[in-house]
Amino acid sequence: MDKIYEHLIKSITHLKSFQNTFINRNNYTNTLDYDVYLDNFNKLSNIVSNPPVEMHKQLYDLKSRQMILADILEYIFIARGIFFIPDGIKSPAKKKKNKGLFIKSILYFVNLLMCYEFMTVDDKLRVEFLNNLGIALPETKLETKNQELLRFSGKIGLTAANSDADSELNKYFDKLLPKTAGGLWHELLVYIFLLRNDLGYIVPLLLNQKFFSGSDIIVPPDFLLITKEKDIYGIEVGKKKEIQSGSFSLMTNIPTATIDTINSRCSDRCPICNKWILFCDKVISDYSNLDININQKQIKCLDICKENNNDTRTDRCPFTRQQVLDGECPYSKYHRDEITEQFDHKYVDGHRYHYKCILTKLSNEEQVKLKSNGGDVTAIKTHYPYYAGLDNLFTNPIR
Repeated sequence: MDKIYEHLIKSITHLKSFQNTFINRNNYTNTLDYDVYLDNFNKLSNIVSNPPVEMHKQLYDLKSRQMILADILEYIFIARGIFFIPDGIKSPAKKKKNKGLFIKSILYFVNLLMCYEFMTVDDKLRVEFLNNLGIALPETKLETKNQELLRFSGKIGLTAANSDADSELNKYFDKLLPKTAGGLWHELLVYIFLLRNDLGYIVPLLLNQKFFSGSDIIVPPDFLLITKEKDIYGIEVGKKKEIQSGSFSLMTNIPTATIDTINSRCSDRCPICNKWILFCDKVISDYSNLDININQKQIKCLDICKENNNDTRTDRCPFTRQQVLDGECPYSKYHRDEITEQFDHKYVDGHRYHYKCILTKLSNEEQVKLKSNGGDVTAIKTHYPYYAGLDNLFTNPIR
């Protein structure tokens, strides 16, 4: 990612070099050319730099910073980064392989986004980030809530019931990250979900969230999907936008589907540690391999891990069964909502936890019971990316 950010900065630096050159009268052979440039520059500046436009605030501003940061990341991956897939390649097999690499890159980046939110519960990590940001952008240290956040200790950026901060400090914390609580990563995951399932040609509208005519404005969905049958659908990520989607459909005659992100299992937050449960290497490897037909939503971890350290099968999870049972895998979830004679601990409550977190909370006796007879095969699991709302577009529905 460092090289990606460095090259993005190079593009900005390149553009600034035009301004630095052309704004200097001494660089011109003909001073009339300078006068023409300066005249146009001043008139443009008078428009974009003054109220009510202030276009610079659309590129970095406290008020909408989390949206701006998300837009830049979506530009990197979806507007530009994706071009390596067909870049000068004629071989369908090579293009397919590159699509897999793109999907894999998104999944690992989504894991990074989830890691960024470790700051919700890690005071040290949060302070280090604020200090680093203050060095890179000194103006952030002058923001109203910055110093209060530096001094704050406890959980922040969670729901009101789980956060130790007041609503204003929570809001400020959110504005430091790109679209928190899955807002950004669901949009990226829906893109690769559509791509992997080959539902049609995908038109991302994430960077074009307003359509203008000469007399009106409409708000489009996050994606347009042009199917192989030449039908067009709007795809809106997340609920609570039914009125917006309905208005778009009425004005364009394009039906719009709403994607359920709440029950997608792509963003389960462990109630014990309050951290997101990331995608494991097995899920990422399978999902990015377009030669594998995935027609299920979940994996039972103990069924696909290695039997022991001598197990060399490449289609297995990197962890052995014993390592998973001992809680060494940081990705395994635990979800059980029915008590049985063997599995009767207090975390049989329908929530989804890190399995490793549950082990830290159980007594030695409860741990032995949980691991006995091969462990809780049904409840120790992980999930592939999946979104409900597009089921009718699938030839082979995902179970």
